[in-house]
Order: sequence, then C-alpha cells, then structure tokens
Amino acid sequence: MGSVRRYDDDALIAAVLSSTSIAGVLRQLGIRQAGGSHHHVSNRIKRLEIDTSHFTGQAHNRGTHRPRLKPYEVLVLLPANAPRRKTYLLRRALIELGIPLVCAGCSTGAEWNGHPLTLEIDHLNGSAFDCRRENLRFLCPNCHSQTPNYCRQIANRSTSDQNRDSGQI
Repeated sequence: MGSVRRYDDDALIAAVLSSTSIAGVLRQLGIRQAGGSHHHVSNRIKRLEIDTSHFTGQAHNRGTHRPRLKPYEVLVLLPANAPRRKTYLLRRALIELGIPLVCAGCSTGAEWNGHPLTLEIDHLNGSAFDCRRENLRFLCPNCHSQTPNYCRQIANRSTSDQNRDSGQI
C-alpha cells in the first residue's frame, strides 16, 4: 500500500496554476496517478473553488499544431514492426504529388452513377508496409477486388492453394 502524501492548500493552488490538467497537478504534487487520486484531487480543487479554465483536459496538445507530414515523409518503406500508414495520409500524399484520383484499372473517377466513389489504395506488391510511391495506385473497389493481393489474399492463402493455382497440383 502506498504512503499517504500530504500537501497543503497553497501547494495545491500552485500546482493547479502551473498545470494544464489534473494529471499534471498529480505529478507536481508527487502523487501516483492511480486509484482514487485523480478523483480526490479533482474534488478538492472544486471544494476550494480553484480556477481550472486553463486546463486543456485530455487534449494535452490542444492549441499546438503538429506539423503536417510532407508526401516524401508519408510515402516510405516502413519497418515491419511499425504501425500501418493511415489511408487518408496515403491518399493525401498521392494527390499532393499530382496523382489523379482515377482508377488505374478502368479509369473511373471519384464519382460513379452520380454518387461519390471512394477509390481504394492498392499496394502492388501486397505489403502494407511498402508505402513508396511506385508501389501505390488508386483502384475502384471493383478493380481492387480482382487483384491477387486484395485484402491480403496472398498472405492468407495456404501453400496448397498457391500450388493449385500455379499448376503444381
């Protein structure tokens, strides 16, 4: 069981004024962010009527801007243990490079039958980690479903299926 950490009202007021969140207040007071600490300090702040209008809440980066990734920063070969690139980042990077928003298979645009059509991004070699420009293309859902690596079909197929398709069985 943790030791009881005591602090006076002045220390709490100073911590609140110099923090942007309850978690920051807890850190300044040397209190672990576990159990009922957050709730206890929040209630004490309310009881003392300390102004918290400068708190940014969970959005600890609110008010700051993360620089937008450039296309050359998005379209790279990722390490195998990296998280996959978000589709909206890939789409934006390709469009910024001047790649037309047209299906590479059938030349369908971003509209079909008068309705918006979301073109999918196809990784030519089937690797979601290979986000280099030369490995990416826009495809409509119909054309994309006909590719050999659609929904990672190559990785999901058993060896016997691959041998059957290649004529070895």
